[in-house]
Amino acid sequence: MTGATEPTDEEVRARIALTLLAEPGDRRVGQRLAIAGASATCDELVAKGAKGYSATELDRAVVAQQRRATNCGAECVIPGRTGWPRQLDDLGDTAPYLLWQRGGGQLRPALLRSVAVVGARACTHYGRAVAQSLGSDLATRSWAVVSGGAFGIDAAAHAGALAVDGITVLVTAGGVDRPYPQSHDELFARVAKTGAVVSETPLGAGVARHRFLVRNRVIAALSRGTVIVEAARRSGARATAEAAHNLTRHVMAVPGPVTSDMSAGCHELIRNGQAVLVTGSEDVMELVSPLLATAAESPTSTTILAALARSGPCSVGVLMSATGLRRDEVEVALTALEGAGEVAAAGRLWAPAGAVGR
Repeated sequence: MTGATEPTDEEVRARIALTLLAEPGDRRVGQRLAIAGASATCDELVAKGAKGYSATELDRAVVAQQRRATNCGAECVIPGRTGWPRQLDDLGDTAPYLLWQRGGGQLRPALLRSVAVVGARACTHYGRAVAQSLGSDLATRSWAVVSGGAFGIDAAAHAGALAVDGITVLVTAGGVDRPYPQSHDELFARVAKTGAVVSETPLGAGVARHRFLVRNRVIAALSRGTVIVEAARRSGARATAEAAHNLTRHVMAVPGPVTSDMSAGCHELIRNGQAVLVTGSEDVMELVSPLLATAAESPTSTTILAALARSGPCSVGVLMSATGLRRDEVEVALTALEGAGEVAAAGRLWAPAGAVGR
């Protein structure tokens, strides 16, 4: 791929190009990306005629994406850069090539304490009320609510978080600048004000059936646990539950009337031991909160906290020198401590949470 002048920009441009050449979640492309890097992978795909792009046409398309991002206020977040939610790396070869984000907040810190709430589009009044209550209760407890922006349960969960001025993250199957469903354009705008609308698909892209399915793995990976409020036996919400289970995330399901087809999928998940029965935010917190406490109390995390107490705000490099830990050990510990509210980042420096901003 041609056209970039600075190495730091080339990686961003190459990953934008990759989203134009390959569908999200393509395992073979992900495997090649891990071996050869983004630029070489793009060159190989162009040589094979992927999506009919020539190298020149691809360069123009990337520039068009960047211009579109400027016009709609979208930001490109890529692996290894500030703001990338590292839990997405758990997806391995099917991890997103990048995320487009629209929103005022930092995505990564918000998602360190997050729960996905998903379910049926054609939900019942009962399901809508439960989802909205979960959204508001979780947000009140300073947990971000992740969902897909669809009709029904998704919209109710987002609305619940917004009603208490909480943070909610909307993972859409199309471009972040192209709300779907169209009637939810106001919901997308409200989410972006305090949280974020994110997608791994190109800007301006429409939705497609397979993109909904691969989108669900991102919802599951971003969150510490997934709650299924209502779902038929065959539904996208069940796919999200399966993705969460494969990632060893907590899977939870809300029971409903035994006569309701909309709760049949939830009941089946519970009956088969694939999900834990939950009836409200207290049950959800009982499962997901200990994960933060356990990670923050590890010997490595304790060592990091002690170093910060002695030295004050430190970069990752300084913490490595002060503790003798590897970079990956320091970064994992900082992520756990940030999620537990023990530390906070100010630029490239880390400090105990109460010390930031003094």
